[in-house]
Parts: sequence; structure tokens; C-alpha cells
Amino acid sequence: MKITHDFHVHTHLSVCAKDSATVQHYANTAKKLGFNKIGFADHFWDEKCGEPWNNFYKRQGLDHVLELKKELEGVDFGNAKVYFGCETEYNPITKSPAITPAVAEQFDFIIVPNSHTHMMMPKELYEPYENHKQFMIDAYYNIINSEVSKYVLSMAHPFEAVCCPYDNEILMKLISDDEYRRIYDSTANKGIAVEINTSGVKNDKEAILASEKLRGFRIAKECGCKFTFGSDSHTDAGHDEYASVCGIFADVLGLTENDLAEFVR
Repeated sequence: MKITHDFHVHTHLSVCAKDSATVQHYANTAKKLGFNKIGFADHFWDEKCGEPWNNFYKRQGLDHVLELKKELEGVDFGNAKVYFGCETEYNPITKSPAITPAVAEQFDFIIVPNSHTHMMMPKELYEPYENHKQFMIDAYYNIINSEVSKYVLSMAHPFEAVCCPYDNEILMKLISDDEYRRIYDSTANKGIAVEINTSGVKNDKEAILASEKLRGFRIAKECGCKFTFGSDSHTDAGHDEYASVCGIFADVLGLTENDLAEFVR
């Protein structure tokens, strides 16, 4: 199955993105790859949720990310519909996403990671590994059971601990099949999708088949979860292998159109 959407794109408005991640670049990409839909998801922290846990988010407030709407005006995306969203952070203090319902209403969609542990997990939890794993599991449940869960389109790169000082697959291997089933049963019941994130994934079917993340996706599918795909692009090279990598995931998981979240079809 060909994937014709990307609902995890960062522009230069995300502090960690390159200047080359422009709206015009993504418009060109959407036309080149034949996207039907593209969702912009710059990093965001709602100031009404208190001081950001990490200094990174002090520049990622509402006024800042709203600048994207002006940049989108008049840009030709071909046949692709454009959606204004955000990747909001998990706040370990409030144990919920850092966005209020009133502000969530201003976005077309939101995605939330439970795996930005380099930003929002106390460093003493890196080891033993079991503590790191449990932090992500607790964060995951807190996100999908939060008051803003109805606005969450999908869980961004679930359990793929970002910028982990060791191989993050170690953590995924610690999650049992039964734990995954409980997690993804709850996710499906909430109507929240699971993101298949292609960032850093090589265009190599054998490597993808050997990836630990695939086990979680298989169980998510068995539990009735829907999926979204996201490049997590931060540069003008973020889609170099996107179409082929998405195709491999769709093929090995046996995905059909019905397995995609309705919002992205």
C-alpha cells in the first residue's frame, strides 16, 4: 500500500529544525511524493500549563507556532490538503500533555510523544533500564487518559526513547507482549492512533524486519489500533527515503487503508 500522507513535519519554527525546513520545501515534497494530506507539527508548549520543564520549549509558545499559518497562505501544495497541528510535550509535573483544551481547539490535530525522555525524564531514571521503561509506560497512560486525549490524533514514535544514551531497543525489549496488549487495547478504546515514525529508519526491509519496534506495531494492529505515518522531518532531506520506508512498513505489517486513522486517509 502506498502511503500518501505525512502527519509529523517540523518547520524552521521548531528550534531543533534547520532553516531549510520551509513551507515551500514541504509543498514541493508533497507534490513530488503525491501526498493527499500533510500535517505540520512543530514543537509546542502551552504557556497556560506553567513553565516548561525544559528550556527548549521557552521559544515554542502559541504565538510562535501560530506564525506558520501566515507562512502557509497562498502556497501551492498541489492535491494535498494541509493541516495545522503541533507536537506538544508530556509534562512530568502535571502528568499530562502540555496543552489546555481551549488551545488544543486551535489546532487541526495534536500528536504527543511518551518518548522524549531526554527532555522530560529525570536523568537518574536512565538506569536501571526498567525505570526508564516504566517512565515511558506511565507517561503513555497519563497521555491517553488526560483531559485533552480527545484531541490527540496519534502517539508520536511510541517507546522510541529519543537521544537515548544507549540503544533504545533495549527498552522496547523489556516491554512484554502482555504489557503491549494492555497499552494498545487502551489506545484503541480511546480512538487514538499509533504513529509509525520513519525518522532514522533505513530503506532496508531486512533491517526493518529485525527491528524491535515492529513487535509493538504488530500487537497494536492485533488490538485494533489505527496508524498514522510521520517522517519527523526537520530538514530539506527528511523525505529522501520516506515513500519506500513507509511502503516496507505497510507491506510487512499487512496494512490496508482501513488500518489507517480516518483523519489521514
